[in-house]
Amino acid sequence: MLLLWISPASARAEPAAGAPSRFLRADQPVSMAWTPDGTRLFFDEQATGDVRVATADGTVLPQPFAHLDVDVSSETGLLGVVIDPAFPQQPWIYVYYSDPALGLNRLVRFRADGDVAAAAPQVLLDGLGSQNRYHNGGALVFGSDGMLDVTVGESHEPSFAQDPNSIGGKVLRLMPDGSVPPDNPIPGNPLFTLGHRNSFGICVDPATGDHWETENGPTSHDEINLLRPGGNYGWPDVMGSGGPEGTIDPVVDHVQEIAPTGCAVWRGALYYGSYLDGAIRRLDLPPGSDPRPVAVSVLGEPVYDVAVGPDDRLYVSSPSGIWRLDAPPTGTVSVPAPARPSRSYPWWGWFALVAAVGLAVVLLLRLRPERSATPSDA
Repeated sequence: MLLLWISPASARAEPAAGAPSRFLRADQPVSMAWTPDGTRLFFDEQATGDVRVATADGTVLPQPFAHLDVDVSSETGLLGVVIDPAFPQQPWIYVYYSDPALGLNRLVRFRADGDVAAAAPQVLLDGLGSQNRYHNGGALVFGSDGMLDVTVGESHEPSFAQDPNSIGGKVLRLMPDGSVPPDNPIPGNPLFTLGHRNSFGICVDPATGDHWETENGPTSHDEINLLRPGGNYGWPDVMGSGGPEGTIDPVVDHVQEIAPTGCAVWRGALYYGSYLDGAIRRLDLPPGSDPRPVAVSVLGEPVYDVAVGPDDRLYVSSPSGIWRLDAPPTGTVSVPAPARPSRSYPWWGWFALVAAVGLAVVLLLRLRPERSATPSDA
């Protein structure tokens, strides 16, 4: 997921007609989670390292809940947040981030003391190195059994995804304290599913307990997967449907790249976002033998996360803030062809680039050998 590929124009974009209404403004809130009582919304700001809190009316509290120093480059940063389902009796806030000091993606939890963290976080998992900058994972969700699902990308090392002894390219299943549940598919192993490339979203259907995952292909075959304990979803041996025996086909295979992001089950359907075209898509559940997701809204900028609020509204995050849908859209919308947003560089980046090119030209001119005059030169 190309979280920092956002042009200034896209960051200022307003949603198209029929899109969600603005709930609050924020700086790249890539992940969000409501407290069970519905009084607080926690969200991660990917580049600032701040875990922020908003009230139910959309007021962002001035003091962050917590701050973490984060490595911000391409797909690294502050990436995931989820709240213990027994909150506030178990007042834990779980966060996944890229630690610049260690060069690792880490899962930690903070104990909440009101609207701020009570102390330094507890480290639950030291993940793969973040030096490759891509395919870090970080989506978090609690299942109906109280266990914590954690997506971990394969860090641009495809072989990790099929190695049961590596956490790369996996969805992990952990106890709330970070230990391995005794009923995991492989005893003593945090692995829940394997064969994943670059998971960005994970969510649970509260009615069935089903776990859904969104996954980005390299340039095609983005997937929406229904997770089965111990299931192998094929990467890097297969993309999309039609894999060999022993692998599980995606429920939805987006042959054309859309970069699916966060997901949520809302009023009997799966909703998920898209980074590349800014659309929100709906997949009716159960999906049936010929599942056909439809685009129901276009935000006008990349979609990061999707979550159901305690008020039974759908909340959608984007680079510029968090939006809200009051009711499921009844129609469908046309979606522009996906196109990667252009990179936005700071002024000093452009200055350094121009200076480097100029220096190279000067050196080439100085090193060019002198030519002696010949008849052909005349």
